[in-house]
Amino acid sequence: MDSVRRNVGWLLTTLLVLISLSSIFSSGEVGSNSWIALLLIPFTVALALSKSENRSISIEETFEWPDDEEELSDGSEVSAGDFGYDTPIL
Repeated sequence: MDSVRRNVGWLLTTLLVLISLSSIFSSGEVGSNSWIALLLIPFTVALALSKSENRSISIEETFEWPDDEEELSDGSEVSAGDFGYDTPIL
């Protein structure tokens, strides 16, 4: 299956290049049709170069974020300017 995908990817890449070149030569300019074909080439190259992974990857790691927030126990009010933010003036 991997070789079929690789062959189809390279075949589509070659086909898109030929479509783009034929569009350029037939119209005499680099038009939108040739750009569309050229911009689709990376997808077909990615198809040709990708590998198939038949095994599933399962990650069962749980991660807990550390509590970096400091609790204010003295009851003072915190303003945005204390952290370097500008306070909006309405």
